[in-house]
Amino acid sequence: EFCYRFNRRFWEPEMPLRLLNACLAHTPVKIAEFG
Repeated sequence: EFCYRFNRRFWEPEMPLRLLNACLAHTPVKIAEFG
């Protein structure tokens, strides 16, 4: 519990960047499927 909260708080500032990277990584696949 403590480790989980600590890690979550520690990674919080980086979360939007990781989410953006994930979206950019998966977007071309979706475009290829619909294309």
